[in-house]
Amino acid sequence: MHMLGTVVSQILNKVGTWKVQWSAKASQLMSLCKTIIVAGIDRVTLIAQYIKSQCVALKLSIKPLVAQFTNQVLLIKVGILNVAHKVGALGQQLVTIARKILQRVLNLLKRGN
Repeated sequence: MHMLGTVVSQILNKVGTWKVQWSAKASQLMSLCKTIIVAGIDRVTLIAQYIKSQCVALKLSIKPLVAQFTNQVLLIKVGILNVAHKVGALGQQLVTIARKILQRVLNLLKRGN
């Protein structure tokens, strides 16, 4: 019986040792997981801040372009109005010239020439 008690005692010692080792490993694993999670959150935060700064920079670079395009559209509109006015005036002159030519032709035809 003495031998059985020794074997049981040795098994209990080994189980106790393994329990301590497993607890230590589990604690290390938990600590490592926490470190990884914190590092991941920090990394995600940095990425989000970088993306935000890039969006802000993009917005700031687009604003002057929008203002420039708005000015160009206004200038084009003024140019088109000027051209339309000149074309209208030129068209009116052509109508007047065509009427005068028609009157001269009719006068010449009436005279018999």
